[in-house]
Amino acid sequence: MKEKPALDAVDFTALFQLIMARGNDAVLLFDKQGHVRYANPAAGKMLGYPSEVLTQLQIFDLEEELNMVRYLQRWESADTKKSKSWLVEWRLKSGETQFFRVQGTLFKNASPPLLCCFIPPAGSVQSLRTPTYRHLRYYEVAIWEWNIINGDFQMTDNFLDILQLEPGQLPPPRQLNIVSVLKDRLPSKQLATLIQKVKSAQKNRSAFELQLQLLDKTQKPARGINIYGYPVEEDNIVGKLQGSISVVQHSSEEKNLAGAVLERSEAMVCWINPDCTLRYVNRAMASRLGYEASEMTGQLAITDIDAENSSDQWHDIWAEASAGETMKMESTLKTRNDRVFPAEFHLDFLDINGTKLISLSAQDITERRQQEAELRKALLEVQTLSDQLKEENIYLKEEISEGNKFENILTRSENYQKVLQQVEQVAPAEATVLIEGETGTGKELLARAIHSLSKRSKRSLVRVNCAALSEELILSELFGHEKGAFTGATATKTGRFELADKGTIFLDEIGEISLKIQSQLLRILQEGEFERVGGVETIKVDVRIIAATNRDLRKMVSEKQFREDLYFRLSVFPLQNPPLRERREDIPLLVRHFMKQFARKNGKTIDNIRAKDLKRLKQYDFPGNIRELMNIVEQAVVLTNNKTLDLSYWRPVGSKQSAIHSEGEEDFPTLEEVQRQHIIDALEKTHWRVTGPQGAAKLLGMKGQTLFSKMKKLGIKRE
Repeated sequence: MKEKPALDAVDFTALFQLIMARGNDAVLLFDKQGHVRYANPAAGKMLGYPSEVLTQLQIFDLEEELNMVRYLQRWESADTKKSKSWLVEWRLKSGETQFFRVQGTLFKNASPPLLCCFIPPAGSVQSLRTPTYRHLRYYEVAIWEWNIINGDFQMTDNFLDILQLEPGQLPPPRQLNIVSVLKDRLPSKQLATLIQKVKSAQKNRSAFELQLQLLDKTQKPARGINIYGYPVEEDNIVGKLQGSISVVQHSSEEKNLAGAVLERSEAMVCWINPDCTLRYVNRAMASRLGYEASEMTGQLAITDIDAENSSDQWHDIWAEASAGETMKMESTLKTRNDRVFPAEFHLDFLDINGTKLISLSAQDITERRQQEAELRKALLEVQTLSDQLKEENIYLKEEISEGNKFENILTRSENYQKVLQQVEQVAPAEATVLIEGETGTGKELLARAIHSLSKRSKRSLVRVNCAALSEELILSELFGHEKGAFTGATATKTGRFELADKGTIFLDEIGEISLKIQSQLLRILQEGEFERVGGVETIKVDVRIIAATNRDLRKMVSEKQFREDLYFRLSVFPLQNPPLRERREDIPLLVRHFMKQFARKNGKTIDNIRAKDLKRLKQYDFPGNIRELMNIVEQAVVLTNNKTLDLSYWRPVGSKQSAIHSEGEEDFPTLEEVQRQHIIDALEKTHWRVTGPQGAAKLLGMKGQTLFSKMKKLGIKRE
């Protein structure tokens, strides 16, 4: 996403009045570059985003088919008229898409100017979600809506084109409705019929459909149109009429309804009556099945062309589809000469002026089935590896891409660059590597880099945390077990060494394993073989071992806690991972990386840190290394309420060096900082209850109102 320019001063008084005038409408404001500058809670609820997240997006994130040229055209159209209505398909946070009617107005009093988009609570156009209606916007069919209560009339962009009108020929906005827009374009009898149908729709809550003949400037018949409308009830009151207009292109009733969409579509479409006979078949389906459409319509039932489902089954399918939800199923279509092919069906329920139908859209999936068959054949050819692949899904590595060999390692330290040079040297070799270093220094990242740069990078890197497993479990985890080997062994288990065959195994915290397990590891290193727990079969593997430890293995060898022969086998190529205090120049780089990472995770924008806070961090010894730094930054992000990282809460863990630096006047906390932290501690202890017997005010020995004032002054807010 492009960097968003700064928002200048806005006349928020006028803007607030404009927004509040829309009641519960969803409101979004876009600048000319498409950035979301404001989104009210109703907009966030409608689209599934928190409002503050919406303001990090552009309109192109919501409307994928929109480009800058079309957006600027929309902007200009809103500038030339008082308001403009669009039918849009926006992506929700869930990933689904939904149609909305958007009323757009250009707000020129803002600096910069803003495009104000309003969506009423009923602005979602649910009927346009079915495949049949989804195609309408590409053909000569327009959608309209008339709010009878407030007089608002909305229409899609092609409404005027179908009626062959210019914008200046429309009645004034408050007089605009489906009757007034057609008043001077229809013969008097047809106009009277339309008025009667509109009144009946309001009074009797009934849909209507008419075929009308437009008049040209000389009052001669010009274009034929279909108009369809239906009432929309809210609180048992008909408050709106919605419908469509389309150009008449065929004479029969069903073809008028289907229009150019169905006849020009490459999709196979038919309409099915409640008794399962075919009411309509489009050109694509008739041709694909070897019929003329007239031979199928009214002559055949769906069971004559569906080779899988019986009449009883289709009655059940019809009943399920009539519930209103789009259904998807696979079946087999049968041609006139009894040839069959697989097809995917999409079923949509239609109620057209009281006539109930199921619209079936079919797609030939022969090619897809062939691809699936080829895939199954390929899977059978690698059946010997399938069990191993299934197990690998449990432990699957986060592979480092070969084109970016140190993707997750951030450094400017010359000291650490030397370590990375050693990684590049040892990675292509097959030597066993021992990574030594304090807890939290990122030893696993080095192991992943070695694997990624090795000849084994296309296979698995399997990690084992030796410190997290008891001696009873580690044998089973490393070497697997046979069914019945011990109580609870209900099935054969593949061990980590088998999973890592032809790949790499990373033994983290190797210094924590017992002498018994050490002897079995030595055998694998020497001979490349082992037996499962409870098994007698010797299993051979080709595995590269990378081990890591935060303990002094040399000292453990001298104290007889670690086998000397295993130590020499593991440390063919030792790597010393330096602690963070030996690469202090990396601290600013790591802080900014973690700051952006956790800010994005928490839906915040934090892009700055005070120089004195960076200085404090660089002077600290970090006994917990990078992991400790990451935790400090994450907590600070949670507590920060603006764009500058708030590290006022942080007090270094006592160390000689930290104590010396903390004596400096520059880093000594101010009284306000101490007060702020003391109040936060009290609030957290009382679960952010301010007043009452169990409140923070009582704990601090002050009145509730005094504490509220202090919190406001110090900027203390609950996250």
